[in-house]
Parts: sequence; structure tokens; C-alpha cells
Amino acid sequence: MDEIDRTLVSLLTIDGRASHSDLAAAAGITRATVAARMRRLLDSAAFTVQGVVHPSVLGRGSVCYARIEVDGAAAPVADAAAAVPEVVYVSVTTGRFAVAAEIRTGSGEAIDAVLSRLRDLPGVARAETLAYREVIRDAVGPVGEATAHLDATDVALLQVLERDGRASYVQLAAAAGVSAAAARRRVLRLVEESVVRIGPIVSRGSEHAMGVGIHVRGDARDAARQVEGFDGVTFLARTVGAFDLLATVRAPSAISLATTVDAVRSLHSVAGVETWSHLRFVKESYASLGATD
Repeated sequence: MDEIDRTLVSLLTIDGRASHSDLAAAAGITRATVAARMRRLLDSAAFTVQGVVHPSVLGRGSVCYARIEVDGAAAPVADAAAAVPEVVYVSVTTGRFAVAAEIRTGSGEAIDAVLSRLRDLPGVARAETLAYREVIRDAVGPVGEATAHLDATDVALLQVLERDGRASYVQLAAAAGVSAAAARRRVLRLVEESVVRIGPIVSRGSEHAMGVGIHVRGDARDAARQVEGFDGVTFLARTVGAFDLLATVRAPSAISLATTVDAVRSLHSVAGVETWSHLRFVKESYASLGATD
């Protein structure tokens, strides 16, 4: 992707359903250029635009991050971890911990059970865990509280958005059995109430990614507000365990990654930083309605 492509992805991160006209105005290019680039990018699978439902709506409100030290090759351990349904994210990483995994499930007790399964996998030497206190920025999904009560129409709309976040309101209306105007009102409400976030999911082959564990001085929430403002920070959580904050930084080049990490290190509120590169993404599963635990 070139700079214009990355600008379009950035704009879609703000509003995944932005019209071609709105994207053109914001990017300073013509509508025809937007249409051609969007068609090329979507056809090439450089990214997709999907609706991702809040984990708590799916019964997966308890989240834990595990870094796994292996005895032998990392790939078999990563593949075995990816086969566990409650493990939604797995990557092979640099450093002492060769595998990173994220668990999302319904309770602390369920997380304990999954961690026991991971520790018992062949090739696992030990696992270091981080419990999430607060997800401040999720790579694709919504954050905050999602307390809306969904009816059958909401579920039908969300199921379409999970497949195609840019489906027309006419298509959404047909699937849900309502008018296009009613479908629009419901989708806007679901977005506003943090039930779903609609945005681009970028092919991981088109960017570099780094995990960042951060130790802070003082209140972790103050440090988090500063870290959140840096370009490339696609995930950020307050955690309990080895670090006070956990972040993922993504960028089109290693130089860009280094620049962002140095900016984090330079913050007065940051007492220390540990980094690891994601070498291969094995699993990224954004569970859908109908696939809850």
C-alpha cells in the first residue's frame, strides 16, 4: 500500500462506512480515485471492512494475555494454542517468549481453565500472564461498556455487518426485514452504544508489528492517555502482571516502529519498556454471533 492507500485505511478506521465522497473530501482526492483504490484494495485482500461485535456481547468479556516460553520449536506450540477455541489471537514472536496468545472468554474461572490447557501443551515450558484491567484501544473491536439489549433485528443486522461492514442499508434492510431507514437508525445506535465497531482489518503481510510492555511511574491511566496518542498504537490495555500497560504498535516499516517506541520511552510517565516483534500471525479470530462460548 502507498501513502494514499494508508490514508484511506486510516479514515476507514474512524468510520468504516464513510461514503466515497466523504473519503475523497478528507483525503484530498477525487471520488473516482477513491472508488478505484477501494475496489483494488478489497479485491487484493489487502484489507476487509467488517463489523466486530463487543466481546461482552459475545460472552467473552474476560480477557488475558499469555506469553509462552517453549522447549523446542515455536510453530507446533503456536498451532496447538490456536486450536483452543477461547484463544482468539496467536503469534510467533522474538525473544525469550516465543509465542503470544490472547484468551477471551466468559469468566476468570474459564480463563484459568484455558491457561491450564495451554501450560499442558507439548513443548510449553512456562507461561507468563497479564490480566486486562481495561482495554483502552482494541485493534478492531469496540471498547468501553456495551449494555444494549439486542433483539432479533439487531442480531440480523450485526450478522451482515460481520461479513461486510460496508453493506448497503438496502442489503441490511432486506436481511433484517425492516426498511432501509430503520436499518440505518439501528446501525447508528449499535455503533454509538459500542455494540459493534465497523472498520478495516488489514492483511498482516502488509505491515510490521511489535508488542510493547510498559512500566509506568504514577497512575497508569495518565501514562495510557499519552501512549494512546502516538501513531501506530493499534491496541492498548491497562494490565496486572509483568507490565502496567500492554500495547501493540503497527507500521509500514521497521523505522516507523522504532520511532514510535522511542517516543513511548521518552515519556516521563514511562519507567521502562520491553519490546518483542511479531514474526508470524497464526490466528486472529473475531468470534461472531452464534459462536459464543
